[in-house]
Amino acid sequence: MSKSTTTYWNPLAPDQRTSWTPIKGLEGIAEEITLSIDPDTGEYTRLTRFLPGADTSAFGGKTYAYPEEVFMVAGGKSR
Repeated sequence: MSKSTTTYWNPLAPDQRTSWTPIKGLEGIAEEITLSIDPDTGEYTRLTRFLPGADTSAFGGKTYAYPEEVFMVAGGKSR
């Protein structure tokens, strides 16, 4: 089986707020939302967002046996 697909949706929209879940061990620092998953292999694609003020320096650098894509966005509320 291959990864699941879904109709276009905006994971950053206000109505998706409850779809984000805390990452185990990073509660209060980062949250995740799964975009697609292969139920047979467990392979998945997710978005990770770091909450305002998050400091992960205590965890040090990380390496993975798979490619990781990073898209950094910073912003604030409109006035």
